[in-house]
Amino acid sequence: MATFFGEVRLVSSRAYDEEDEEDPTDVRYNVKVELNKAGEEKISDVEAVVISYGKLATDFCETLVLSEKCINIGTVDIKMEGQTDSEDTGHFHPRNLFPSQLFVTPESLLVCCASKDVTAVLASQFTQKLMGLVKATCVVMVLSSHHYGALKGNYAPQGEDNCVVHSLHSPTFPKLPVYPRLPQPATLDSVPAAVLTESLVSRRPCVVYPVFTETYSTGDLDLVVDALLKVFQSNPFKKFMPSALDPGRLHHYRDKNPRNETLDRYM
Repeated sequence: MATFFGEVRLVSSRAYDEEDEEDPTDVRYNVKVELNKAGEEKISDVEAVVISYGKLATDFCETLVLSEKCINIGTVDIKMEGQTDSEDTGHFHPRNLFPSQLFVTPESLLVCCASKDVTAVLASQFTQKLMGLVKATCVVMVLSSHHYGALKGNYAPQGEDNCVVHSLHSPTFPKLPVYPRLPQPATLDSVPAAVLTESLVSRRPCVVYPVFTETYSTGDLDLVVDALLKVFQSNPFKKFMPSALDPGRLHHYRDKNPRNETLDRYM
């Protein structure tokens, strides 16, 4: 009686991915603060911190909050260690991660422009390094920009502002935020969430202002300028700003178009 039923073949199953059997890529990130000589001298005088996260928020800070009198005191760098699958630049080398720039204004305000490479995975480590630079009494503000699809509920810009701004703050924040509380079930993640969590643990005064818009292009920064100026025109941040914030600088920004970008894009 024949007992041979043919050659045995292994058939892949849909229950798992064959790639799962491979060893995971061992990638580690090292977040390090690099202060220059001016930074080592100025950092102890800092009384407040503003962190921008997202392209719109960062462009706003670079255009209106920073001035020629601000001092670049260093960077927060991200280094990848181990084998990586980083984006290829075309020269068979992985793309270098962009550092987050640190500036100090004449009013003793530390401004951190968070790099787009500070992902949610790195947010806690990044926040701990940054907050470790300043005193626990420093008041902290996070400006973050998001597509309005991340805002659960109704998207309803009010007045002439083509955006929606909400807030979250720690119990030790000394003033009432100028915008209403972020409604549930809307949530924040990455750097804004990490900064607020760190502030809650260390009892730091902190407020987060997430800005929600539909689209953003380099030429349309003024869509949110009036809404964002309000957070700097009220206490406790009013005293850390120049006597007059000049929205007219936006016209120069549009004409110059420093990034040579013309296409609308989502943040």
